Amino acid sequence: MKIAVTSTGPGTDSMMDDRLGRCPYYIIMDTDTGNVESMVNQAARSSSGAGTRAVQSLVDKGVTVVITGRIGPHASAMVTESDMEVVTGASGRVGDVLEEFRKRRGL
Repeated sequence: MKIAVTSTGPGTDSMMDDRLGRCPYYIIMDTDTGNVESMVNQAARSSSGAGTRAVQSLVDKGVTVVITGRIGPHASAMVTESDMEVVTGASGRVGDVLEEFRKRRGL
């Protein structure tokens, strides 16, 4: 399973960003291998459609769960169509958010 967390910076020590479409980075963890990678959110500076572009880039990367503070209506609709799970309302350091999610899911 690949989990993405919206982030203010490129590492797990960065704080989580509460915006799905406009966050600067995604920190992506593969729970099968333990590998963690940083991905720049190319959609963040879009004049419109940032949320849907961001979701598409995560789908293309094979992400099945995204953890964020909030999600807009257009991105939410696209997430539903893609069968990606969205966990909202999280906050804190990215590494802590990932660890808490893994503990809750038994991963």
